[in-house]
Amino acid sequence: MLSWSSQQDGTPADLDALASGDGDAGLPHGALLMAFAEAAAGVDDAALAEAREALVDATSEAFMIDAAAVVANFEMMTRVADGTGALHAAEREANATALATRLGMVERP
Repeated sequence: MLSWSSQQDGTPADLDALASGDGDAGLPHGALLMAFAEAAAGVDDAALAEAREALVDATSEAFMIDAAAVVANFEMMTRVADGTGALHAAEREANATALATRLGMVERP
């Protein structure tokens, strides 16, 4: 979704930079957004507070709230899909696996 949406608004994301964690991945405030997303997915409340504050300082509270809503939506979609036992089409699963590999992500068992 990120690669498609970033293409649509004229700021294509550099998925290799996302995988390496280097720079801003070609996105406005990309490094801060990556730090925020990583902190939101983690368990360190202090790191999350720091990332949230850095994002607000560089942008605005409304921008941070939008970013938090995106994180929450992705979490919700994953939980709903897992909870219902939804299966992906073979082509979609192959694409997701290739992207996860490219981004250096580890699939859950």
